[in-house]
Amino acid sequence: MTAILTGRDPVAFGERNPDGRSPILFISDHHRNRVPVSLNNLGLPKAELARHIGYDIGISWIAEYLSDRFDAPLVHSNFSRLVIDCNRVPGTEGSMPEVADGTRVPGNIGLSPEDREQRRIKLFEPYHRAIRKRMTAMAEDGRSPVIVALHSFTPMMQDKGTPRPWEIGIIWNRDERLARPVIEALRGDSALTIGDNEPYSGRDGGYSLYEHPEAAGHPHIGVEFRQDLVATREGAHKWARVFGNALEIAVSSLTL
Repeated sequence: MTAILTGRDPVAFGERNPDGRSPILFISDHHRNRVPVSLNNLGLPKAELARHIGYDIGISWIAEYLSDRFDAPLVHSNFSRLVIDCNRVPGTEGSMPEVADGTRVPGNIGLSPEDREQRRIKLFEPYHRAIRKRMTAMAEDGRSPVIVALHSFTPMMQDKGTPRPWEIGIIWNRDERLARPVIEALRGDSALTIGDNEPYSGRDGGYSLYEHPEAAGHPHIGVEFRQDLVATREGAHKWARVFGNALEIAVSSLTL
């Protein structure tokens, strides 16, 4: 079996401001659309990997802005969600999709159990170990981590073609300590349409927020940015500022 990562590939995850002094830890599960060289772009043209099926459009710009603004650590994946989705339980639907939003993914068809396990061991686990390591380091330094997972969403519902009106959506499950003040701060601007567990619900699945902050009892949210608004660096930084202003207010209200 050919090794999935070679000397021409980066490691499975990346970090920014690892020694940042903020209590906030940003995580980005779908940060890049890179595919290991050994997988030959999963048999897809680059145009397909550049779509939302390959990664969360705009999030790398948003993440760099927020990490720098808050002097906060950021941990991000380095490979496409099509290789293995770091926000899905390995082995479940969507973890290594054979079809993604109507696009057949040749490199994911007929995978052996060994192929799947190698992706999990070499790509998925190192990313999540890095999150756990950063959370532990922050706690040992006297900071109770506040986890913010960064994502973006398509402007249209993929199955119905219905426009999604929200500029930003805040995603949460049972813990509303951070979600509620962020939503209230964002909704303080009457010109904005802010989703509360929309366009996705934090009660419907996922992995990272359940596995890390929820299990440890740390305040946390997922935040979704509409992709047509953040598809350029300028737009991404604009909406990162809008969210960052609300996050700053919300974090200052927390008792950590």
